[in-house]
Amino acid sequence: MKRSLEEIAKTEAEYWNENKLDRRKIKKLRRHAFYYSYKREAGILREIVATFKGKELLEIGSHSWMAWIKNKTTPKKITCINISEVELQKGTTHAKEVDFPIDFHLMDANNLTFPDASFDVVYGGAILHHLDIEKAMHHIHRVLKPGGYILFTEPLNINPLYKVYRKLNPKERTPDEHALVSSDFKLIRNKFTFKHHFFDFFSVIFGFVALKLYGDKNYDNWINKLGYQLDVLLSKVPFMHFLFARVIIYGEKK
Repeated sequence: MKRSLEEIAKTEAEYWNENKLDRRKIKKLRRHAFYYSYKREAGILREIVATFKGKELLEIGSHSWMAWIKNKTTPKKITCINISEVELQKGTTHAKEVDFPIDFHLMDANNLTFPDASFDVVYGGAILHHLDIEKAMHHIHRVLKPGGYILFTEPLNINPLYKVYRKLNPKERTPDEHALVSSDFKLIRNKFTFKHHFFDFFSVIFGFVALKLYGDKNYDNWINKLGYQLDVLLSKVPFMHFLFARVIIYGEKK
């Protein structure tokens, strides 16, 4: 039986409030596989975020602003939401350190309660795949001003290898989360015209080899660098995008 959004939201909050996820194994691999791609991702985000100066932002989440926004641009205001009180507190704890207004609300992103046309930008780090994409996109589109933008980083679940990995490692994710697939992109395109940047295929394979050779250290090595360079080349080929593990989505409201 399909679970209701209310039931899913309750489970999501429970998992984050009680810290039920176990990502120790994947974090070791990520430190190798994503070593160079995280730098590329940071550069792309920095360039985009620079355009957010003086704008009103909504973060679907509550502490991505510390890495994305702080010391990189000065928005007019950030409003942060999260379904988890614990995750919300992570952002609240550090909010005194910034020189722009920032508010926090306990709220389900599938049912935003803000008025229409409230924000210039809606963004989030690895959050859409925890939501009902169609419902969330409806609300995100509604609360954005005309010409407003979205910016999200998300995991992908199109490559069959990743599907198998996720099934074999259920403790690394919440029960209802769903890394994005092709049909999710179609739903997003219904509301937004967007660009995307793809990351991590060969870097995952090569990162696994590097982890076995070097252990959880020496991430700046030729194996990881070669995997990353191959990915940069492959990401320029549209019909190969299904192979990748992560994506940046940057789009404008239609």
